[in-house]
Amino acid sequence: MNTISASAPPARIRPLALGAKVCRKLGGLIAPRDHAGKGNWDTNADIPPLVAWCAGLGFSAFLLFGQQVLGWLLRIIV
Repeated sequence: MNTISASAPPARIRPLALGAKVCRKLGGLIAPRDHAGKGNWDTNADIPPLVAWCAGLGFSAFLLFGQQVLGWLLRIIV
């Protein structure tokens, strides 16, 4: 008896699978290095230390002083 098995594509895309696919694509944009073992490491994906330090200091300054600065700007505009 001969049997032929072929996998057919799904009739419809499940929302959970679609959400997982979108998250994988966004994760690839945010963190281009392969931390999950899907492929080779990319040495060009490193963030330069000066840029990382500047971004960290800017983010911490925004968290610490953002409300005051935004308040000053709103008072000047209004």
